[in-house]
Amino acid sequence: MFDPRSIRKGVKNSPRKIVIYGPPKIGKSSLASVIPGALMIPTEDRVNHINCEKTEIIKSYDELIDIFEYLMSGTTYRTVVIDTIDWLEPMIWDYICRKKGFNSLVEDRNKEVNFGKGLKYHAVEGWRNFLDNCDILREQTGMSIVLVAHSQVEKIDPPDSEGYDRYNLDIDKHAASVVFEWADIVGFYSREIIVSKEDQGFGKKKGKVVDLKDDRRILNLQSTSPAWISGNSYELPDCVVTMQDAPAIMAMILNQEEKPKTKTKKGE
Repeated sequence: MFDPRSIRKGVKNSPRKIVIYGPPKIGKSSLASVIPGALMIPTEDRVNHINCEKTEIIKSYDELIDIFEYLMSGTTYRTVVIDTIDWLEPMIWDYICRKKGFNSLVEDRNKEVNFGKGLKYHAVEGWRNFLDNCDILREQTGMSIVLVAHSQVEKIDPPDSEGYDRYNLDIDKHAASVVFEWADIVGFYSREIIVSKEDQGFGKKKGKVVDLKDDRRILNLQSTSPAWISGNSYELPDCVVTMQDAPAIMAMILNQEEKPKTKTKKGE
């Protein structure tokens, strides 16, 4: 029987679920590494230069779950950073194949996985298992979860306008949809670039980079452009990023006090 005393009013502060993605060598791992009290779980050998607490590079999904179980037994860490989930993807596929007895998720002769069913259904099941375990870790320890990923460019063909290119996570598109749905903060990390249009003749124009704005980074946290996927549930602003500002930016994202400066429109 429903108990009306269970009804609650007001805002509940919960550990946050964050995705940060962008092009290679942009500084995603460095940005995530400044989080106080964070443990980084690397899936690739590209974070040795980063001065933060981190585990050995994991080689399987089972190793990741072992770390989660260790953290749930008691820890002083406040945030887990998994870097990167695109390198985690083949481990999830291997886990599902072993669980279901498949040789591959894209094997044409297996009716359970052919014609895209392996990635659309079985791989997504593995990703949901991973995200469910992230939620269990959050609920039992109060830790926030940060997922770092590379980006890839995909072609979008909307039915009501011309097609265009967009940045997406560098994982299978079905998995990317599940990850974005799970996250309550999605940040696209990129350099601030100004492009001019040069006349090529015959009505054609070509874009040319004219300014990198001192190589400044922008962490796009709002859904302000069709060129990438970003957004959040907390009205967080887009942020200009320097390494001096990075701790304040991550404190804001993780619901701490300090506020960084926000991105301003060009010309202001």
